[in-house]
Amino acid sequence: MEAVAELDGFNIDNFHIMECELNSFDSVHKFCDELMEYKLAKPIDRLICNAGVYQPSLPYAKWSVDGHEQTMQINFLSHFLMISRLIEDMTTAPDPRVVMVGSVTGNDNTVGGGGVYPIADLKNLDGFKAGFQNPIAMADGYGFIGAKAYKDSKLCLMMTSNFLHSKYHRNTGISFSSIYPGCIAETPLFREKRAWFRKYFPVFMKYITGGYVGVEEAGQRLFQVAHDPRCAKSGVYWSWNGGPREGRGAAALEKGGQISGGGGAGGGWDSIYENDQSDKVNNLELSVDLFKTATEITGAEWPQAKTFTSPCPTLKVIGAVSKNMIAREELKRMAERPGFNEDGTPVKLTKSKKAALIADRVIVRGVLGNTVGRVGRVAGRLLLGKIPETAK
Repeated sequence: MEAVAELDGFNIDNFHIMECELNSFDSVHKFCDELMEYKLAKPIDRLICNAGVYQPSLPYAKWSVDGHEQTMQINFLSHFLMISRLIEDMTTAPDPRVVMVGSVTGNDNTVGGGGVYPIADLKNLDGFKAGFQNPIAMADGYGFIGAKAYKDSKLCLMMTSNFLHSKYHRNTGISFSSIYPGCIAETPLFREKRAWFRKYFPVFMKYITGGYVGVEEAGQRLFQVAHDPRCAKSGVYWSWNGGPREGRGAAALEKGGQISGGGGAGGGWDSIYENDQSDKVNNLELSVDLFKTATEITGAEWPQAKTFTSPCPTLKVIGAVSKNMIAREELKRMAERPGFNEDGTPVKLTKSKKAALIADRVIVRGVLGNTVGRVGRVAGRLLLGKIPETAK
């Protein structure tokens, strides 16, 4: 990192380099411990989950130090664990933000995500629910495909961003968002692809699809979401250059690849917009399961999501007086568990007992109904007198 900083002309005094191996949960914990010690009293105000590996040519899964499929742990699980460690400290910072770098490949409502096999799909999370330990290599519990592992990990990141927004934004003030900066086609991310692909893929993305974005511009877009006041809005999937594609082919050549449209290069700071996510990303029920299973896999400990209470002084006084009384009454109510055995298992009734209970309820209702009806009629005559003939 120091060599890169020197080559790019960064002032080493303006940042501090800390090691974190996302292939190991222990390393993530160590990084968080060192970060908390290094920052002293200054709270963390920005957390950007950007690290990612893409291994589409792997014929078999590689395993992390913790025994999990490598792509999913590096791209998602370790970020998940890191957020859980740092979220509480971030609540004390002004305008805190957690930004997760998603991908068009994780959204199947796009050509890049829904038209190119394999498709990102967690199905019922059977792999995660089973512990996601070697030999289980995929979140859905089925066979391993390197490209799908990457797409699934990006889907997990975007789902988690939405879930954390719903669970924590209101009471912590932290803004949770995800972004798709465009296809950065000329980076080491594609180093495992064949030479012909690395040569022609950027050309295809630049002049045909218009999804190409250079490294510098993608970095500027990430910086924008981290600092632009407009991007303080939580629960958003940010993209750039919204609208239909224009200027493909010859027109693109004349402009050096500057094609307008969602995800492509150009457009500047003001081309940012709130993009739509797929039904899979917005699947609330599966997002809850994802949060629970990822918490179990990583051993993450999340702060309790507290709700706002009224500052009304009367409510505070009444609450203080009635708290113990309510607790006592609730304990009395909980002492009885009709329909359950002492060990908590439900009571299983035989057919004859069920029939007896039904018959008993019918008899009781009939007797009570007739009794209440007669008492009501007598009380009505005593109080109101006889009903006039004209009212009958």
